[in-house]
Amino acid sequence: MPRPKTNKTNLKAKIKEVGTLDAGWSTFSILFKKNIKAEADDCLGLVDWDTCEIHIDDTAKEDILKEILLHEIMHVLLSTIGIKAEDEDCHIPISFTNEYITEQTSRGLILLHRLNPELWNLIFDDKSN
Repeated sequence: MPRPKTNKTNLKAKIKEVGTLDAGWSTFSILFKKNIKAEADDCLGLVDWDTCEIHIDDTAKEDILKEILLHEIMHVLLSTIGIKAEDEDCHIPISFTNEYITEQTSRGLILLHRLNPELWNLIFDDKSN
């Protein structure tokens, strides 16, 4: 007996369909690539600040795509709200209070939701995969 057809699109295809992250100050393309490296180490995702691109490993398993995508989006959001690591050309030591980080992260998530409703729903809607 043949399998019934479903209208479910896989998560990778949905991410490609959305295709971008609006950070307010710039738009980041979301691209799937093979052999992603950060400082010679293999990685599943990375933000290329020079090209405003988010790279996701093309071979990553479907069940971890949301986590990889959200991880890279959080790098963009945290940088946008002023929370950068020393490896991001920032020489200010990170010593924020819990309250400050909570407030800024909340604002970043609201920004993500308002500027990117399709991406938000893709990440946080359990029906998407």
